[in-house]
Amino acid sequence: MSLKKDLAKEIHYLEEEIKILEIKRSRSQAALIEALISKQQPDESEMQFFRTFTADIEVKRERMLALMEQLEKLV
Repeated sequence: MSLKKDLAKEIHYLEEEIKILEIKRSRSQAALIEALISKQQPDESEMQFFRTFTADIEVKRERMLALMEQLEKLV
């Protein structure tokens, strides 16, 4: 029973982290889109932030999916 609770708690924690990272990433995404619309060279730091946040989101989603599969097996 405790394992189910721990898995559910960690899944919820990962969901919240992903939401926060997506908000942060959207700021960089907006800056990149603005550069494209303005036909300017995008700021290198914004591109790096976008890549970093995207990579973090992907890792956390993969972890969350693995935990969800584990939880499904227990139910």
